[in-house]
Amino acid sequence: LFMVFDGRFKLIHAEGGFRPLLFDLANDPHEFRDLAKSDGHEAEIDRLYEYLARWGRRMSQRVTRSDAQIEAGRGQSLRRGILPFLADGSEVDEELLERYRGPQTNLYSP
Repeated sequence: LFMVFDGRFKLIHAEGGFRPLLFDLANDPHEFRDLAKSDGHEAEIDRLYEYLARWGRRMSQRVTRSDAQIEAGRGQSLRRGILPFLADGSEVDEELLERYRGPQTNLYSP
């Protein structure tokens, strides 16, 4: 779910082909009436989707490596980065899990 709020209207976007939800928090602070169900609010929905699109394009979301570089790095080493797709840890050698188990040594970076 992604939510955008402009101080009055709140848009909720869900992936998977679901329609958006739109609430006017000035008149409906408890979000009981979904305005996106009715006609006449397309401009607000479009405007808030533009805010969401701008947020998604911000600098911190940019990837500095090409798709080819990312794909070439897949499967290289499980000793660097994160361990994706683990359910309970039995999928990989115990040695790879040691640094994730037990007490945390540093709770912050000095």
